Amino acid sequence: MSTMAILQDVDKCMRCNGCVVSCKRTWKMKALQFGVHKTAPDQRVIIKSQKRVDMGPFMRYSCWHCSNPPCVKRCPFSAITKKTNGAVTIDHELCTPGGTNAAGVTCTKQCQVDCGRGGYPKIGMGSDNYPTSDKAYKCTMCYGRAGAPLPLPASQTNSGDLIAAYGPALPTKATTAEITAVPQKAHQPSCVYTCPAKAMSWDTRDNIIAYMNNASNRFISGQGDGSVFWASRKYLLIAPKADPFVEDHITPLMSSLVSGPFAKAALVPTLLAGGLVAVIARRQRLADETMGEV
Repeated sequence: MSTMAILQDVDKCMRCNGCVVSCKRTWKMKALQFGVHKTAPDQRVIIKSQKRVDMGPFMRYSCWHCSNPPCVKRCPFSAITKKTNGAVTIDHELCTPGGTNAAGVTCTKQCQVDCGRGGYPKIGMGSDNYPTSDKAYKCTMCYGRAGAPLPLPASQTNSGDLIAAYGPALPTKATTAEITAVPQKAHQPSCVYTCPAKAMSWDTRDNIIAYMNNASNRFISGQGDGSVFWASRKYLLIAPKADPFVEDHITPLMSSLVSGPFAKAALVPTLLAGGLVAVIARRQRLADETMGEV
């Protein structure tokens, strides 16, 4: 099975929020919180401007599906797994926030605390399938509904990463030739399939990286890791955290600086000044260290 990934072409995104709504409907999440632009148990994908003013670039905020996810290692109930297609998923039957496993290890939201991308997964009541108990929720790249058909263990019928509780597999817009080359393209994640601007792509991780690095596509900036990537032909992007709430004060400022019309003109003197300061500081440090030597 190929390692898959999602690429967001930032320039095409118009923030229609179709991906956000389709994600909520696909995974039976609770009602949308209008005006709340942060990821939550019932809000696993967010589209938000990375600048101060809501004028773009519009970035996808969600789990990165890290290549070596710390959340997988720390879950005391082994409820989080890294699948062979690249997705990091949660078995909600095993997820027990606040519980203690057989070895005496208690869940203290280790998955959320240890996440290096801004606090994912999110723990709370986020699905109509579990209306009375807290669980850990996150984007799963629609594992179990996107890609090659998967066997369903009879003992697990209501898990967030399996098909049984959520109906038939998702459709695809891939051609027969594409599906033959990459069987996982037989279906697409809900966000990718729904996007009217075709701003998101579903392909193997290797193909997406090659596409981003292809000079003929004229991308000037590309970011990402794991199984989620961003690219732009107009903006110098800053890799977003999983939750825009974490970055609302720092990233918009940085994005404005590197993308503004005077960025290049201001960058050179800034770097020169910084270099001079570093040289002066180093000379002073050396002078202090050798003071008194004979």
